[in-house]
Amino acid sequence: MKKLRRIILIIVLLLVCVLLWTQMINVLCDQDVQFFSGICTINKFIPW
Repeated sequence: MKKLRRIILIIVLLLVCVLLWTQMINVLCDQDVQFFSGICTINKFIPW
């Protein structure tokens, strides 16, 4: 039972990290940072 709880916790943490990462990328894309232009193009196709 403890193992299942640990796995669920890790999955939830990963999801939160992905959501925060995409939000940060969106903010950088809005500011039109040159370095992130390729990532911004990819990020538009991900349906968040």
